[in-house]
Amino acid sequence: MNERIGAWSEEYHFGNCVIRSDTRELLRDGMAQKIERRTFDLILYLLKLDGRVASKDELLEHVWCNRYVSDSVIAQSIMKARKALGITGKEPGPIKTIHRVGYRFVGEVHKVIHPSTPMGPSGRDKAPPRILWLPTECPSAPAGISWARYGLISVATHMLHSQGVSTVPACEAIALYDAIEADDPVHVLSSRLLEQGAGLGVVGSRLSGLREPYRLDWQMYLDGVRSANSVRGDSPAELALMAAQEIALLARVRAALLVPPEQDPRVWDELDQLMSLADSLNLMEKLAPLLARCVDLPQCPLRAMAEHLWLRAQHMDPATPVLAERLVQRAHLTGDAAYEGWARLCLAFLHLYARQPERAREQAMGGLAMVRHHAPHELLPKALLMVSHVHATTGQHVEAQMLLHEADQLIGKHPVGNLSCWMQLQRCELACLGMEIAAPGQPFLEALTSAQRLGFQASVAWLEVYCGLQCCASGDFDTGRLHLDAALVACEQSGATRASIYANLQLGSFFARTGDQDGLEQCLARLGDASLRDAPLGTAVWRWLRARHLLLTGHAPDALPLAEQAMGELVDMGVWWSEDSWIFMTQLALISGNRRVAQHMLGHLEERRHQHPLTPRRATILAVQGMLAYFDGDHAQALALLQQAHDLGRHTLMARVLLWGLVWLALMNGRQPAPAQLSAAGHWGDRTPEGRYVQSMLKSRHWSAALRLPALALGTGTDNAVPMAADHDAAEPMRHAEWLPMPV
Repeated sequence: MNERIGAWSEEYHFGNCVIRSDTRELLRDGMAQKIERRTFDLILYLLKLDGRVASKDELLEHVWCNRYVSDSVIAQSIMKARKALGITGKEPGPIKTIHRVGYRFVGEVHKVIHPSTPMGPSGRDKAPPRILWLPTECPSAPAGISWARYGLISVATHMLHSQGVSTVPACEAIALYDAIEADDPVHVLSSRLLEQGAGLGVVGSRLSGLREPYRLDWQMYLDGVRSANSVRGDSPAELALMAAQEIALLARVRAALLVPPEQDPRVWDELDQLMSLADSLNLMEKLAPLLARCVDLPQCPLRAMAEHLWLRAQHMDPATPVLAERLVQRAHLTGDAAYEGWARLCLAFLHLYARQPERAREQAMGGLAMVRHHAPHELLPKALLMVSHVHATTGQHVEAQMLLHEADQLIGKHPVGNLSCWMQLQRCELACLGMEIAAPGQPFLEALTSAQRLGFQASVAWLEVYCGLQCCASGDFDTGRLHLDAALVACEQSGATRASIYANLQLGSFFARTGDQDGLEQCLARLGDASLRDAPLGTAVWRWLRARHLLLTGHAPDALPLAEQAMGELVDMGVWWSEDSWIFMTQLALISGNRRVAQHMLGHLEERRHQHPLTPRRATILAVQGMLAYFDGDHAQALALLQQAHDLGRHTLMARVLLWGLVWLALMNGRQPAPAQLSAAGHWGDRTPEGRYVQSMLKSRHWSAALRLPALALGTGTDNAVPMAADHDAAEPMRHAEWLPMPV
């Protein structure tokens, strides 16, 4: 089998020059020339077009890996290419400029393809491993794209070759695939090749979708390690190109790790290209081992040090301050203070998740000022988005909006996929902070679709959660549950720890709200895993869901201390502590018979009023005051306060929560609310114990008699016999709720 899977090299002969693709050499008059990697890629790409004009957009995509560079940078690279080919005068030589269009290679070119000579282990290891791209499975694809089964191999191969990654010929890949009879041919074939020491990356893919958009799921086994992702789009060929880009990144990183950077200076050119590619794919995490090995060397570029620092800060690495100081020192030496500002921004992120909000904001604004001072700088859009996130998380909603608007203006001039997706994600975070119920598709589903098309699974995870919250808020619990489950899948694919903790927080809260103890226990089990429990906020979220579980099982007094501990860590963390969490804490305190803690919640809210948009926070304060009034027996005052809170929170999640307590108080005060008042609430009425209870009481002829019976400890596990609407003609009157029936 090893003999069949041969490596092939291409040589291009023109004038007195030879380009060798396998060894990446340029020979002029038989002598090897010193040439930068990007210059070599530019010449090789123009040669592969066989005289066709390459537009500037094409060059940005295939040579600069979708990283934006100015026209002058492209022109300078063309000049370097001409110089490398020995063109020193005013004549353009074989690389001709087509005015306002692009560039093309002219003249007679002879292309020679032949098997490359066998290489020893050291020679082979310096090149990226070859890729064996198997035929694509198309189980549900329409007949019109049946070509994709074999056709996507050549599409992906083209992209891999442009990235310097060699492949197994398609005919051999098809023959190998057809010879294997197994449910998972990718895994079986990769295991066989690994045993034989072939050192190949084996890729399998599956195309699904009866109509646009299509979805391509791919997996690759390389050195026994599995990588996978999903991308969506309108064209199967486009999806194959996107998948091939990520696979090329993984293969090139593996090769770069085998070359000591202190021995081969070409590593730095490769690192620069890999960072550009990883940045465009939102996969900088894949470069973490390579960056960690390079940052200690004096030749390491500032950009690599900055990316490494940002990765470590996101992981809350204790070494982050030391790495930040090292970046500051290097920035001083090079005179680029923008990177000193970046170091401060990374420290701000560290302080943010160490629950030091004031220090985080101070560091963030100081860092942003330094980056702004050196504008225009490539770090500025990222800096604005980072500081917007810090402000949003610490409750500075207005400031976060202003910074996001500034970032939008910058990114809009030169749209880049990863930055545009980050900006959409930040916009959705701000909408969730305000508890807004957005119009369908705005902005949540649009942002989710964009992230799915780009294959940015970490962003997909967050956006699936936000979409799930939106669907639940609007009363569609079924679709909301689908989004929350999809978020867990995206978290597993991307390894996004914080997103996984947040997804379990919201899914667990959903189960608690609907009374699903089994589902809540599953979330607790996942959070019990060390990888999540030991991460920032992991333990706090576990405590919060454990408190909700204890309340469901009738142990409110035991739940209260746990919930208070969790609140201490989550309360100043933006979307991690939503406004209805205050309602739950107040309800839990009152159920536990601890009015002092409930009153303390009100004091907390008053102190933090400035840290949240005025309208939702004011609605929360009024709601807590109403709950205390109900507990004290003043039903009329409670009704007035909840009515004000409901009116203030109209078109937000808070209105959905307060509606049921408001209707119940209206009944208690002798009013006759119409059942139609609850029709817009959707599943809030039939999927939550409180919703079912209020609807039943509203339809019952005997509801007033319930006031003379012992109270119902609704939703506490001690009395879960919640009557349904169908029981409203029963002879025995139903019991009234001891606490305001609000589904939190």
